[in-house]
Amino acid sequence: MKGGLSLIILAAILTLEKSNIYKERDMRKTWRKIASLLLSLLICLSTTYSPVLAAGDKAAPTAVTECSVTGFMTEILTLGFEDTGWMNAINNVVVNDTTYTKGTINSWGSNGNLWEVGSVTGAYGSYTALKIVNPSTYPAAIKISADGYQDLNLQVTKNTSSYPYVYTATVVAPTEKTYSATAAETENGNVQLSATKEIKKGTTVTVTPAPAENYELDTIKVTGITTGTEVALQNTDGVYTFIMPEEDVTVSASFKKMKPAEPVKIELDQLSIATDFFGTNWNLSFQNADNYATSVTDVKVNGESWENSSFKPSAGGKYYKDTDNNVLVFSAKDFSTNPEIPVLKSGDVITLTADGYQELTFKFVIDTNGNASLVADDGQGDPYELHVKLEGSFESAIIGQQNYDSVSSASVGGATSSKNSSAKVYGAITAKGTEPTDADWEELDHSSKINLNGSKCSVSIVPNTEKGTPADSDSGMSGVYMTISSDLTLNGTPKDAGAYLISVSITDTQGRTAVSNSLPFNVYTGEETLADRLTTDNLKQYGNGLYAWDIMEPWAIKNFGSNVESEENSVRVPKDLEAWFGSHQSGTYGYLGYDLPWKQVKAGDIPQTLYIPAGCNLTMTNMEILSSVRIVVESGGKLTLSDSVVQGIIDVQNGGTFSMNYDSYNQEFTTGASLCGQLRLQDGAILENASIYSHINYLANGDLTDRSSSEAVVVANGNVTVKGQVFIAGDEAGSDLGQTALLVKDGTVNLEDNAVLVTYGGGGNVLLYAEGGSAIELDNGNITGNGKVVAIGGDVLWGNGGNAVIGNGMITTSEAFLQGATSRTSKNATPGNAISGNVKVTSANRHIENGTQIGNDVNNDPLEELYWTTGVETTPPLDKFITNAVTNTFTVADIENQTYTGEELTPSVMVQDGETVLTEGTDYFITYKSEDGTESDGKFTNAGTYTVVVTGIGNYYGTVEKTFTITPKELTFDVALDSDSASYDGTAKTPALTVKDGETVLTEGVNYTVSCLYGDDSEAKNFADTEFINAGSYRLTVTGIGNYAGSSAEIVFTITDKKNDDNKNDDNKNDGDNDNKNDNINNGDNDNENDNINSGDNDNKNDNTNNGNNNKNNSNNANNSTTDKTNGTTKTTGSTTNTSTNGKITASTGKTSTTGTSTSATTSPKTGDDTNVMIWIALLAVSCTTLTGTKLLKKKSK
Repeated sequence: MKGGLSLIILAAILTLEKSNIYKERDMRKTWRKIASLLLSLLICLSTTYSPVLAAGDKAAPTAVTECSVTGFMTEILTLGFEDTGWMNAINNVVVNDTTYTKGTINSWGSNGNLWEVGSVTGAYGSYTALKIVNPSTYPAAIKISADGYQDLNLQVTKNTSSYPYVYTATVVAPTEKTYSATAAETENGNVQLSATKEIKKGTTVTVTPAPAENYELDTIKVTGITTGTEVALQNTDGVYTFIMPEEDVTVSASFKKMKPAEPVKIELDQLSIATDFFGTNWNLSFQNADNYATSVTDVKVNGESWENSSFKPSAGGKYYKDTDNNVLVFSAKDFSTNPEIPVLKSGDVITLTADGYQELTFKFVIDTNGNASLVADDGQGDPYELHVKLEGSFESAIIGQQNYDSVSSASVGGATSSKNSSAKVYGAITAKGTEPTDADWEELDHSSKINLNGSKCSVSIVPNTEKGTPADSDSGMSGVYMTISSDLTLNGTPKDAGAYLISVSITDTQGRTAVSNSLPFNVYTGEETLADRLTTDNLKQYGNGLYAWDIMEPWAIKNFGSNVESEENSVRVPKDLEAWFGSHQSGTYGYLGYDLPWKQVKAGDIPQTLYIPAGCNLTMTNMEILSSVRIVVESGGKLTLSDSVVQGIIDVQNGGTFSMNYDSYNQEFTTGASLCGQLRLQDGAILENASIYSHINYLANGDLTDRSSSEAVVVANGNVTVKGQVFIAGDEAGSDLGQTALLVKDGTVNLEDNAVLVTYGGGGNVLLYAEGGSAIELDNGNITGNGKVVAIGGDVLWGNGGNAVIGNGMITTSEAFLQGATSRTSKNATPGNAISGNVKVTSANRHIENGTQIGNDVNNDPLEELYWTTGVETTPPLDKFITNAVTNTFTVADIENQTYTGEELTPSVMVQDGETVLTEGTDYFITYKSEDGTESDGKFTNAGTYTVVVTGIGNYYGTVEKTFTITPKELTFDVALDSDSASYDGTAKTPALTVKDGETVLTEGVNYTVSCLYGDDSEAKNFADTEFINAGSYRLTVTGIGNYAGSSAEIVFTITDKKNDDNKNDDNKNDGDNDNKNDNINNGDNDNENDNINSGDNDNKNDNTNNGNNNKNNSNNANNSTTDKTNGTTKTTGSTTNTSTNGKITASTGKTSTTGTSTSATTSPKTGDDTNVMIWIALLAVSCTTLTGTKLLKKKSK
């Protein structure tokens, strides 16, 4: 309201004057004088009262009644207040330090920062409000000015935590007014102020002039911006200060050049040069030479003056003086393909001219590391030169080949983009005339120290005429070298078969150029054979004498030919071939063979064979072996698959070794190789450090999609050895069942010390209701050794969980971790078992757990940490397969011996844990050993000592061995001779013996032996070694062996002399009666009463006839008698019964059997029996006397 009263009074006077204007015109001059006087008085009064009215401005509102945002295209911030008069007096609105303009706001598209006071329709009708175009930044600071009112400051906040957004306006108390001080721009120096913003009235501000080098302060002043009033400036010893007035001020200064002095010499070591952060400019800096850049008046490069630019240059021929930083700026890059004047290059000579300084000349150099330096000019230009070379190879191409750089990945089964060329470009910078060392070379890519001019780099492909390729041949390919990468690639469609040479030409940003060596590139027809190509002439030989096919050419060979005698389509690789590369780029393959229908593969009708021979340790890298090829690893050979895929069968024979996804040089597992057919390990094969996973169901058989299999990825036929770590995973189910990982058939997989075998059944996650596969199937198979076996059933979504181990066999490794898979309640699926079938686990440390059934959440499988993501993770989570020692033991009672019966005998075994009797098949199982230690079926018949082996299973561990004996049967032998005698005729008269156990005829050498004593021999012979030729008595004895014990009495067989048969005496016959009274015949009976005793001398001249027995009873009839020294009597423990009825003799031990009519028994004298000796002497004397008397009687009768 300042000046309002004066305006009112003035208006009243003007009205009065107007009302009287029509009055007396003659008084016009008088009234004008009076009006002028009053007007002057009123103006003075109004001026006097104006400050009083300003000091009394009304207070602005203290509260905001409404704060909201509405609108469509243009959002409007609506602020409501109770004081409508204040709102109508608003004259200015400032939002976030931006002054808004009063105008009409259109919510459908107003432009600019507007404000207005107008009507707003609310929930309870219309009301007046301040409307502002919604600020873009919150919180918003709003200052509102109104005529006659104090300023109102608001802070508006925006809460976006919920929608619609909530806006809140808060009144901010006024703060004391502050002002700013600004130093005006000037040349040849600057002014520094102690404060520039928010300076309160009355504050002392210090002003510090800073002249440039060779300049000094000329003038300085402080001026109010609003009033233009100069503010007093105090100078105290060169320190200037002023008191801040009630307005913003500007501080202005000018500088003048100081008197020139003698030119100053600047040394080269005061200069340095480097690029800026982005490498686009060279910054030439000066040390201990303040304002030198300002003083520069001319810059010459190689004698040509460059232009002083007003901005940083982007090409050669110009420079910029950065006086603030005392720097000269040059462009470091040519942004034009053919610039008129190039940017600074290594070897350029620069001359600087500057006021107050001596002229300076030097040379700009870029060294071998790409670093810039400034050196004295020696007139020799650039001291360095550029070199380039190509390393690597270009894979061969086949005429008409499409997508030279497109392949499929073995590890994941999808298509990936890659390249068939593996050549790299290397560069080096050396001193002129010096060849690069190995350390000088570096890959020429985006990180190289050598900066190339890409527009001047090119690739050349020309026919190799020295190899017989016509000079006009066209490879059909073009080379691509982009300097962002060191790779040199080829694109196009191969056209003419032949040999070509590829080279590269490069130019760096310093203008240096170089041309590389050449690498070969071949184009083939596609009809070549493997037998012709796989020769040492086409291989690369290493320093160790071994070879590499680096790279297979052509990259696809479908025809085999043969280098194997008598076989077609069979190739045996050279034994010194250690590496076979399909390419040097992961996922880019060489192809061998062709697609064969899977039914034909399963039937064994595989037409092509690749042999890995003895002594060959071959690694195949980036190869795809198609299903028409069967790989055979022969004894002493080894095959390793690296980043390759095999679509068919690998057959590892006895003594052969297979490995996969393992880098033996770095001793680490890798990924990338997959087996889509089957690995068959024959008896004696070795599986060493292999990570084997299958894609048989989800990777096409070449171009065929004709197979789905749950058969095992690896089949062990017979006894197979596992060395190191072996991991096997079956593929996801292709139909209803996941693939089995390992089948052990009729043999044993033996884990060497500390070896690890991990197996996973194929899952059922792709086909939602498929059943998980088994990890291991034992078909009369065993897994043993001092290692660890892990089997995880195939994991599933909604189907039945896979089993860990199925079939029949044993696992006797040191550790066994067997885990059935989880199932879910959907369709009441069954979880997998740790063991299914007749599988026995005897490992000392075990984890044997069946899977569990859980809910249908697909992310809560409790076994998740056990799974292996093949192709991504190099190994399974080995640290998760934790086993626990089985500490429960048991005892086995001693087994009672049994006696041989001829029937099968099975021992009775009692196994206990303390007082608890354990259950066979649940807590333990039994095996048996024969006497020689070999395994037995437990059916024992023959006599011997056998071993029973009890092995703990389930909750029990350990092995207890017990022996039991089947003792031989003590037998009374039933022995029969076919004849008890024979007559001597000079030929062998060997009798035939029959020995029986009851009705069972026994076998000599198996059940018994026969010994024979002839005549007076003291040493018995074997029956078989005895010659029954000579006349005399043969005493036979049968002795039990094997299943029988005991021996028979002697059986006598006699061969008589023919003269004895002719010496017959009809008067003195012995008819076998023990009461024989004949005076001249003694039939061996001690009761013979005749004094004329015939002692068996065949020279008896009388007609003394032995009645058919030939005195056979006179020999050793008392064999089984012994002398009892205790009572002086003869003790008979056996007797001999002779039977002459049927011409045979039956001998038995321990009893007397009479089967004939003639039986005789005599007591033979034994050593030490004096009585019997005396009797024989007396009998001899009587015989002699009788004989003498007989002869005398004969003489008398004559």
